[in-house]
Amino acid sequence: MLIEVIGQYEIVLEAYPDLSASAWTPYLTIYRGRAASYRSIRVLERQPVVSERPAQSREQAIDLARLHAARKIATGNF
Repeated sequence: MLIEVIGQYEIVLEAYPDLSASAWTPYLTIYRGRAASYRSIRVLERQPVVSERPAQSREQAIDLARLHAARKIATGNF
């Protein structure tokens, strides 16, 4: 699990291997503010990131989740 900050948002990036262990599934959660703060607001519940091709490594899955988060934040479409 990685926690990164993009502007006023904190994103939680996770990746887990599929049952077949041939691909990785990225997960994303977005908070406005800091997750540890009592004032933070979860704007996007933890959800898997759907992509056209499966991620072949943990790093690739994390990158997919990061890209998805950046797009959601840029458009404000949570």
